[in-house]
Amino acid sequence: MDAERSRLRVLVLEPYYGLSHRTFLEGYGRHSRHRLEVWKLPARKWKWRMRGAAFHFADRARSAGAGAGPDAVLASDFLNLCDWRALAPPAFGRAPAVLYFHENQVTYPLGAAAPRDFHYGWINLSSALAAERVIFNSAYHRGELLREVERVLGLMPDHVPPGLPERIGAKSAVLPVGIDFEPHRRVLESPRRGGEPPAIVWNHRWEHDKGPELMVEALLELKGRGVPFRAVVCGQASRRRPEAFARLEEALGPALVHLGFFEDRTRYLEALRDADVVLSTARHEFFGVSVVEALFMGCLPVLPRALSYPEIVPEGLHGAFLYDGERELHERLREVVLRPPREHREELRRAAARFDARLLAPELDKILEEAATWGPP
Repeated sequence: MDAERSRLRVLVLEPYYGLSHRTFLEGYGRHSRHRLEVWKLPARKWKWRMRGAAFHFADRARSAGAGAGPDAVLASDFLNLCDWRALAPPAFGRAPAVLYFHENQVTYPLGAAAPRDFHYGWINLSSALAAERVIFNSAYHRGELLREVERVLGLMPDHVPPGLPERIGAKSAVLPVGIDFEPHRRVLESPRRGGEPPAIVWNHRWEHDKGPELMVEALLELKGRGVPFRAVVCGQASRRRPEAFARLEEALGPALVHLGFFEDRTRYLEALRDADVVLSTARHEFFGVSVVEALFMGCLPVLPRALSYPEIVPEGLHGAFLYDGERELHERLREVVLRPPREHREELRRAAARFDARLLAPELDKILEEAATWGPP
């Protein structure tokens, strides 16, 4: 009975239920000790989600009744937490809130033709100031945001409150995305269908910040040197397919064994299990769920020596698998494909297993418990 009373009623507000947001909540929902009620919206039209999701959730809270308020709220960075607190009934709006940053709009890189709209970054900033606790999915993400907030506040003409980045930093923590690896383990029970030549997988969103043209150049350079390989290019496709992919199809032919999103999750995990190398050419990465999954499935990485990747790969292996710049990318990829250091595969798999939701869920449980004891703001 005491154990049941100690379980919190946690209201999860997720305006963008997809990609890493969904992975995070699926893993946490399976392994949390608390009672979670997840209110979610489909992962589309992110700008409208940031502007309007709080209106929708506040209306839903009014329909729930005054006595249905939670002990704590867990929200993602796509929620305007200030709007939620202003519009929701007191039993909901005054509940202690923990804000989880999967990404942020202060530092998120824009395409060449996209103008910077500071309004969305301002939503992130005000939400972080309004929350009782702020969580980032990597130390890189936290450091980058706090540094940029300092710079952006300098754009204000006057009356800038002192110490805002420090205020956010003092109540922040780093907690990586917890991944439910049960489906991965089931796929690993079946034998690997590998073969020759080795398979390179690039499993990222088809967006500019993931550097698809750098990936194409790296694979074409590898082919130009006569290195045999197969390529699997997957990840969530955008409405506008990268132009460089046409060159890839023409140049690789049958060696491009897959190009497109895997609609079937099991088939995707099987492709990771059967691949040899996972490649990232990202210009920006706040965490890296796709790389963690590939490492868990047995791939050897070729990743930038920047962003969040040094937090994923053990420090002693940075020299073998991380690269600086395009020239070193080509060299590192060629080395790993031709002379794969397979003796490190188990160490890399153990490094990926650190992000198991079973291990990370208790940490988030504790953060929510601490926030719940602080009472309303």
